[in-house]
Amino acid sequence: MSNKISIVIPVYFNEESLNDLFQQLGKLELNLNRINFLLELIFVDDGSGDNSLEKLLEFKSLRPDTKIIKLTRNFGTYLACKEGLKHVTGDCFSILSADLQDPPSLILDMVKRWKKGNKFIVCARKTRKDPFMKKFFARITYVLIRKFVISYYPKYGFDLSLLDSSALFHIINSPKAMYFPVHFYWLGYKPD
Repeated sequence: MSNKISIVIPVYFNEESLNDLFQQLGKLELNLNRINFLLELIFVDDGSGDNSLEKLLEFKSLRPDTKIIKLTRNFGTYLACKEGLKHVTGDCFSILSADLQDPPSLILDMVKRWKKGNKFIVCARKTRKDPFMKKFFARITYVLIRKFVISYYPKYGFDLSLLDSSALFHIINSPKAMYFPVHFYWLGYKPD
């Protein structure tokens, strides 16, 4: 029996990056299939006003197993992701940005680590390639998180992670509305 990873992808005005994203996800799926892993894709259109939904529907016509959730308006990334997580059926899951700020190919390495028994895997940044002000405020945020919340949080943060599906119940039913990477730590998961 094959294992399956579910990837939740919030989409908000991402029509420009979607074709490239679809190609990279296709390559990822081929590589996952080679290690006997299935891929579930769950796109959540968070009230985009561009042609993102049309591109998603075109992609679904080529890959019918793709799930598309259309929200009535923009609710923000957190709620869009939380809605997508309600539809996860995989053994593990990840949240991926539609703008390709993190390469989907990293998911293959995380899946291999999950197969070895790791329940929470993060792709910690070594540096940030952002404008000065964004980098400055991010640095302050990570210092505060490390000082007051999670002392072992990655120094430069992370966006891409993989979590075992055993965490789903706690995340979906949590009354907390916090940034997902911090939420995973707050639940008591420690990355391997």
